[in-house]
Amino acid sequence: MQQVLDTYATTTLDASGRGQVSLAPEGFRTWTVTVINVRTSQGPTETPVPQCTAYLGAIGEGSIVSQTWMGNRSTATGALVVQPNQPLILVWENGVPGSTATVSLYGSMAMR
Repeated sequence: MQQVLDTYATTTLDASGRGQVSLAPEGFRTWTVTVINVRTSQGPTETPVPQCTAYLGAIGEGSIVSQTWMGNRSTATGALVVQPNQPLILVWENGVPGSTATVSLYGSMAMR
């Protein structure tokens, strides 16, 4: 049975303008993420402009599933399957320290 996936997470960017969140399905659920929306609380023209990278399972070059040079206002689309033991990790870098970074995930979820 498919259910709607509509979840989010936030973090505050540290003194170096970096922040990280990790999201994963609970229990025996599997997510099919079709939209990843990232943003920060800084103004759209405020600099520095943060970058955001999404990793599946672990942080590393081979785990990148999406990235943007506009981490304060950007959306990625597609179909990404996320298992409970394989978190989706989002890392913002080079942002305005103290800004709030948010990721919103949309798609569907199902029991395994």
